[in-house]
Amino acid sequence: MAIYRNRKFQWGAMVASLIFLALLGYRTLMWERVSTRGDMPEAWTGKALESSESWMNIFQSGKKIGFTHRRLGTQSGGYRIDEETVMNINTMGMSQTIQVRSSSTTNMDFAVNAFDFTVASGSFNFSVKGEIRDFVLYIEGNLGGSTSKETMEFPLENRPYLTSGILQAVVASGIKEGESMILFIFDPSTLGQAAAEITMKGREAIKLSGETINTRKISLKFKGSRQYAWIDDNGEVVKEQGMLGITLFKTDKKGALDGLPMESSDDLTLLASIPSNRVFDHPERLQRLKVKVRWRGGADDTPHFPLDQGRQKWHATEESQEGVVTIDKESFDKIHAAQKRFQASTPDAIDARFKSADPFIQSDHPRIHNMLNRVVTPEDLPLEKVRKLVAWIQKNIRRQPVLSLPNALSTLENRVGDCNEHAALMAAFCRAAGIPAKIEAGLVYLNGRFYYHAWNLVYIGEWITVDALFNQIPADVTHIAFSSGAQKLQLDLMGVIGNVELEIID
Repeated sequence: MAIYRNRKFQWGAMVASLIFLALLGYRTLMWERVSTRGDMPEAWTGKALESSESWMNIFQSGKKIGFTHRRLGTQSGGYRIDEETVMNINTMGMSQTIQVRSSSTTNMDFAVNAFDFTVASGSFNFSVKGEIRDFVLYIEGNLGGSTSKETMEFPLENRPYLTSGILQAVVASGIKEGESMILFIFDPSTLGQAAAEITMKGREAIKLSGETINTRKISLKFKGSRQYAWIDDNGEVVKEQGMLGITLFKTDKKGALDGLPMESSDDLTLLASIPSNRVFDHPERLQRLKVKVRWRGGADDTPHFPLDQGRQKWHATEESQEGVVTIDKESFDKIHAAQKRFQASTPDAIDARFKSADPFIQSDHPRIHNMLNRVVTPEDLPLEKVRKLVAWIQKNIRRQPVLSLPNALSTLENRVGDCNEHAALMAAFCRAAGIPAKIEAGLVYLNGRFYYHAWNLVYIGEWITVDALFNQIPADVTHIAFSSGAQKLQLDLMGVIGNVELEIID
């Protein structure tokens, strides 16, 4: 059981990273001008907004864990938006203060022209600058937390927007009760885009500091998760509500800065984990696991995940919001047979994304190749390469929960990370060695609960699971994958947190 006691500590950063990605991802949006009331005009028809400043306290379970400060300033042809968020996040008993700052310039319709974004915590720093020129987004920054700068270009079909000003844009647009806007979020942390929907829900009276305030409630649905905002008749945001019980309330500067240092959040890892109806003393010995998965909420909130793939088989039940997933552990006989097929032919049918480098899986970088050549030899069979790479990561990468953007190169440089960093580095090593590799993310069993985790799929004639953090080839069957493939798909787990129930049936 020692390995399972040790590995519990490492899962903390998975949930914290999702919170972090939510903070980061919601800062940049692609707003497609679509509405249930018909196409919006190309020319901006909303009203101009005046300069304003707001402070919000951040609470969880009645405790103040942070604050947000936003400033909206007018300038020729548009606005300048500045935002700072400070939060104390607790994961597995470790408290870290996260500071997020963003500045941007926009047009009158709040489409961004340029932005500067930084994140800092006790163990991690991230900064990125972006500029839009001729529908191309140019990004520069230390995107993986390393000291080196990276530059990337992204062609855009639509102009990007910042959520630090998106609520003001909604106010200015004149959207009415029952109407919706479709948003396309561009997330610089994962280089992915996904649709979000903003809906004006209607009027609602709320209590704030003992006073009843008439507001309009706005819903933002993204990746199966929902966030809400309440705007008063003056167009000011007075309340926001997000995942894991995190809620923001309007205050003033004194109210935001009073009570420092702040309390820490509840343990997000434990809060987001899912209780199991069965206890396993040795989950690594299981050959099969059958689990009923049920989504909470209405049918509209049921997320869609590729649960039927590889060693996982999905069977939908009569209830539309539940089904059964069966996971069979890969046998070494099948793995060795697959390896022979891999030797006989190259995996030409494999998607090129899983064989080549990307900005966070830098399998073409000289440092990755130099280390790879020190660990494996060209004569090693694919499975032996995988074993040697897992062994090297086990020995050389210090296990520590960090708030980071999973980045293979910076993990190799810094020699520290949790499941995200281990999976990114393993994927880069494998791809550099000619072995296709994916990143999977989902849930793993530990001591009566399921926790969020990330691991790999590698192709050696067929796809097999590999957990580089916990030295498992193949991974045990309590690894339930909700996301498989590109790293950007890890944001899909936002729709799982707080919305899923599990029942072990076999």
